[in-house]
Amino acid sequence: MSSPRVHPRNPGSPTAQSVSIDTADPDRAMSVGGDVYHPHRIRLDSRTRTFRMGLKALHLPNLTLGLLEYGHHVEVRTPPLEDSYQINFTIFGSVSMGYGSQTVLASQRRAAVHGFTEDTRMEGWQHPARVVGLKILRQALEEEFELLTGAPPETAIRFEGTFDLGSPGGQAWRSTVQALAQGLTQGSPIAAHPLMAAPLAQAAARGLLLGAPHNHSHLLNPPPGPTPPAAVTDALHFLRANAKRPLSVEEIAQAADVSVRTLQAGFRDHLDSTPMAALRRIRLEGAQMDLLSGRPGTTVTAVARRWGFNHPGRFAIHFAQAYGQSPSVVLGRSA
Repeated sequence: MSSPRVHPRNPGSPTAQSVSIDTADPDRAMSVGGDVYHPHRIRLDSRTRTFRMGLKALHLPNLTLGLLEYGHHVEVRTPPLEDSYQINFTIFGSVSMGYGSQTVLASQRRAAVHGFTEDTRMEGWQHPARVVGLKILRQALEEEFELLTGAPPETAIRFEGTFDLGSPGGQAWRSTVQALAQGLTQGSPIAAHPLMAAPLAQAAARGLLLGAPHNHSHLLNPPPGPTPPAAVTDALHFLRANAKRPLSVEEIAQAADVSVRTLQAGFRDHLDSTPMAALRRIRLEGAQMDLLSGRPGTTVTAVARRWGFNHPGRFAIHFAQAYGQSPSVVLGRSA
């Protein structure tokens, strides 16, 4: 029997930690697996004489990602998940995934997507297989839905049960999950710094909503239509008034009273741009004015940081692309 290795990744954030276990004790496997994912029961084949389970997992505030293997045929049964969704696919091999009356063969090209109201079951490992399992909190998924559409789902999100990983959306989603899985490697910056993992975790949730079919898919992929120019104008006013502070596209969309997708479509249709690209142009304009009117002691680095550019080198590149000269030349001219 072996004990799981639990590594807090950020002392200030108890929700960011990794788990690694390789055990020959079925009870220990159920205990640790239940802590990582959901309480469950493992049923062994009557011919099984030895037991082995290996699990590596990374906990983030709204998502758990793990790699799971058994050394022999097993059947795992889990009661309703209640507060989260479970998504499983394999790196190699295949396993049978059941949710209620539905059964899906999870593989490299097909993920099983389980909700939270029915019993689930997993059966396989007659042949070697490695399962990638994601647990995403229901509340987090519904919050991402609201950010994408501008309104919370009127009813619970119910997935059809399968996600084609060979589709364009499925390929993009799987690539995001694979990038997030690098956090399972010891010393990975993704694991060491939860703020690096957060955008990937959000992308995994959004990619699932946008790519896997469910009862609200039509609201996330509406037929294209015109975006009110007033929303774009409101967004630009907000950008100019708040350009010096950190902004997200969600915050900009909220200020314009539209969804993120509508905002992005509006900027594309009316400005041939994106909200974040427009914000960068506004910041560059402000930086140029500060450089032109620079007082003694003004530095390019200070101006760059004042306008939200934390990397002076990148600021210099963007500035030169926009104005055909370096910021230091403009500052020197003002002096």
